[in-house]
Amino acid sequence: MSRRFIIIGAGTGQAANLTETARQALMDAACVFAAPRLAEQLGGLREIKSATMSQMVEWSIACTQSPIALLVSGDSGFFSLTKSIQHQLMAHGSVEILPGLSSMQYLCAKCGQSYDDAYILSLHGRSGSILGAVSYHKKVFALTGGTHTVQSICQDLVNAGLGHLLVYVGEDLGAAQERISAGTAQELALQSYSDLAVLLVLNPNAADCQKALRDRDFVRGEVPMTKQEVRWTAVNLLDLQKSDIVYDIGAGTGSVSIEMARHACQGLVYAIERKDAGLSLIEQNRLALGAGNVIPVSGYAPEALEGLPTPDAVFIGGSGGELPEILAVLKQRNPHVRVCISAIALETMSCALESLKKLEFSNIEVCQISAARGRQVASYTMMTANNPVFLISGGGKP
Repeated sequence: MSRRFIIIGAGTGQAANLTETARQALMDAACVFAAPRLAEQLGGLREIKSATMSQMVEWSIACTQSPIALLVSGDSGFFSLTKSIQHQLMAHGSVEILPGLSSMQYLCAKCGQSYDDAYILSLHGRSGSILGAVSYHKKVFALTGGTHTVQSICQDLVNAGLGHLLVYVGEDLGAAQERISAGTAQELALQSYSDLAVLLVLNPNAADCQKALRDRDFVRGEVPMTKQEVRWTAVNLLDLQKSDIVYDIGAGTGSVSIEMARHACQGLVYAIERKDAGLSLIEQNRLALGAGNVIPVSGYAPEALEGLPTPDAVFIGGSGGELPEILAVLKQRNPHVRVCISAIALETMSCALESLKKLEFSNIEVCQISAARGRQVASYTMMTANNPVFLISGGGKP
């Protein structure tokens, strides 16, 4: 028997916010299933059977009447259960999907903000961080949930030096107890919020993660800094993905950290540095260049790595003589970790190669970067060579 299933986006869960098409489909359905909250909110319209997601699918397949309606919260195409439900139902009949009002549309309208230029992020029951998104986008909408509460997210912004940013918070949208708050992240971090909350963060001075950083962009002081030509090559050798967790060991001024942060623009970069002068420069540079997803870490590697999230990629610009030990720890934490080691001395290069081979890193490569820059001498441009640098990389899946 061919059956017809209709997945209906229930918007905020209020009858007044259903589209007319959704309301009509709901009323015409032979059976309707929904999660407990939606079943209670919309139960005044007609009989709706409360169910878990697995029960909704199971009972819908077992139902002999048609059409069968399944209610999902928000918009059916916006971080919804629709995809999973649709996949399971398709083998048992036709599946129609009706959109609903999303929490993003609702909150942005209430705040007088457009959302066609917003970066959209879900932290509801997921790992991740909002810091990268906020650092490189002028407008970020986020779904909260689980350990990522509004309060904890705002506190993360404060800790990253972004406490001055304007944040809108929407709680229990569409319900009688709806509350919309506005204030700086620092102000809102001191308040408590409902579990059903979303937020919008505005950063008018967001950094451009597509823009290359040059040496002149950094405050250097007396701390050694990886030159831009080496930095650009090293970062690309790491094949960074947007959501990667990255370490910069021996971070110095933070130049490589900030460069990597722009590539891992949805992830986090931990800048590990043992010297106070370096840590001070990292903080200055990351704030000046809008790299809120760079987290300075004080200490010596490998001890300083304890307690940090498992890395996807690591740049080692300084190891304090502990390179074999550092690589062993990284390999143990993530067998497929991608690493790039910067070396000026032949002895360091040899140690890096030997250690990578001994630890059975895959895809081992060595390259040498020799760059020269022009400088004006009277009416002529003369080339001045920088010290050649070896880059030894390896790791990733074979």
